[in-house]
Amino acid sequence: MKMRKNIFFFMLFLELVFFSWKKDHPVVSSPDFGYNYFPNDVGRYIICQVDSISYDDPLSRPPDTTRYLLKELIAATFFDNSGRPTLRIERYYKMYHFNTHSYDSVWSVPRVWSANRTTSTAEKVEENIRYIKLVFPVRQNKQWNGNVYNMLGSKEYQITSADQSETINTVHFDSVATVSQFDEENLVLSQIEKEKFARNVGLIYKQRDSLVKQGTNFADTTGYRVTQKIISYGKQ
Repeated sequence: MKMRKNIFFFMLFLELVFFSWKKDHPVVSSPDFGYNYFPNDVGRYIICQVDSISYDDPLSRPPDTTRYLLKELIAATFFDNSGRPTLRIERYYKMYHFNTHSYDSVWSVPRVWSANRTTSTAEKVEENIRYIKLVFPVRQNKQWNGNVYNMLGSKEYQITSADQSETINTVHFDSVATVSQFDEENLVLSQIEKEKFARNVGLIYKQRDSLVKQGTNFADTTGYRVTQKIISYGKQ
């Protein structure tokens, strides 16, 4: 009986010591760099609807519209020539046929891109051209040269918003970061390039506008407009 009593008081003493230590040593949470805006786990995928509208000759024919589904899958990892862990990204397509109002029944043979997520950058190689898509930590107003690893000339990217809720194609996201890659609008030109990333999902929206206004009416405009909007995502 005495031994049990001693054990009880000993355990109580340890508990008091623990809570006293915890009070004097608060747990410090690790900093949030926003790495999950650019997931790197194998098997993750997104499916988007892409609409491409070309205004080549507005005076003689209507705009030419192309629509397709894009599935982007992180299929595997490998080491690049610099020994860095690299993501193999497979991109599958299903074309939309306006005459039948339906998509192809099967996905195409994939095209392969790649990506690297480092402690400071999220880089993506698109058709053999490397871009810096994000920088970490993800913070509003942060700026960088997105073309620093290619020969396309300096291009200033900027995070215009971060951790904002947004709904795209009825899919809701709690934390979205928007990256402006180019934005110039005036009486003659409308050139907009931007991408949106959601935590634990990745790229959810892309816009590419390059329009030249020939007159006062939009019908006189030439150029192109491309939008890519997520419709589903998951892991396989």
